[in-house]
Amino acid sequence: MDVNEVIDRARDAFSVRRVFGDPIQQGEVTLVPAARVSGGGGGGGGEAPATAGAEAESTGKGYGSGFGLNARPAGAFVLRNGKVRWMPAVDVNRIILGAQVLMGIVLVTFGQRLARYLFLENKPLRRKLFAR
Repeated sequence: MDVNEVIDRARDAFSVRRVFGDPIQQGEVTLVPAARVSGGGGGGGGEAPATAGAEAESTGKGYGSGFGLNARPAGAFVLRNGKVRWMPAVDVNRIILGAQVLMGIVLVTFGQRLARYLFLENKPLRRKLFAR
């Protein structure tokens, strides 16, 4: 695949059609879905002449390209009675991940404090729990 062809495909991928979906109309309400779109690409090149000690068949070519696209729902514009309202999409997975990270930080912080409290020599609680 030619590098210019990859660039053309990337240009087609980053269009307004990826960000705003086709409007959906039902009765007096029109809904326009929206998404967050991000991406990137890269490419390479080559073609060096063969060195003097190399075989005659070696021409030293090399090319490469890559492209990535990420799209996530952001919400929708709701048009009703001449008024526009934004309705954000709720990503439950992100909420759960954030809660897990927060709980991990809390456990690490208070776990260290509890361990310090239990294993200090001058605390009476340690003597009661670990007495022989």
